[in-house]
Amino acid sequence: MKKNRGVLTLILTGIAVLACAVPGLPSASSPPTPDTRLERMVAETVSAALLLTQQAAPLPTEAPSATPIPTATNTPIPAVPTQSEETVLDKNSDGAVSFIDLGGRYQITVPRQWLALRVNSPEYDEAVLLPEASNPAIQRSLSTIKNQDANVFRLFMLDIAEEHIDGGFVTNINLVWDRQMEVSLASEDDLQALAAALPASLQDAEVTATELKATEKQIPYGVITARTPALTQEGAQIVVIQELVFLDLPTGTLTITLSTTETWQYTIGPSLDEIIESFIVLQ
Repeated sequence: MKKNRGVLTLILTGIAVLACAVPGLPSASSPPTPDTRLERMVAETVSAALLLTQQAAPLPTEAPSATPIPTATNTPIPAVPTQSEETVLDKNSDGAVSFIDLGGRYQITVPRQWLALRVNSPEYDEAVLLPEASNPAIQRSLSTIKNQDANVFRLFMLDIAEEHIDGGFVTNINLVWDRQMEVSLASEDDLQALAAALPASLQDAEVTATELKATEKQIPYGVITARTPALTQEGAQIVVIQELVFLDLPTGTLTITLSTTETWQYTIGPSLDEIIESFIVLQ
């Protein structure tokens, strides 16, 4: 499979200095070719995985050189509804939250310990007024969420417990819906290709595991686990652990990504499992 490293380098250059703005996602205006489909998925997924970690930067190494992106002809695609027309976020009696994505045709349950937010939403406006939002690390995360594309970034979850903020790093989970990408979960081929491209796309990242799994309802999903050494704005050296979960939707692919630190990965991990087990496809 052809590897378009120059395009990935340009897309992900800002991730090498995450204290700055995270680069935008690859354009969805033209359908990907078979040669670049998985590379684009890697770039988009990594951007999503690290979106809220801009308070931490990978430990400095020599930056890769960028290759100019070839000019592409854009093919118009139909306009999509706004997220407010496509999603529902309801608080349950037990304190958990039900997130229903009518556009993507799926539903998950968010455990009560997470602050669940959509872009430009009433719950976002309420979150900025919370006492926890006075913490600079939480402020940075909320500020980052505000400027994202709600048609791609469907939901953000923040662990705002003060004792879980690790050197200025806020554990987070995000949901990204790519309407054009299709990742096969029939075998490990696509998952292995994604995993192989990840270290070349993200400086200092090390893939530690790849696995095809299934929920108790026998819904298949793929998992890539990676670790990246990082330096926070507060000057703390940490190791960021990411679990990238790929789920097939009636249209496109959903990626659920947990970004936490080595300190909290075993404490937070069961919460991600709970979210995945709650996943259902709507008819």
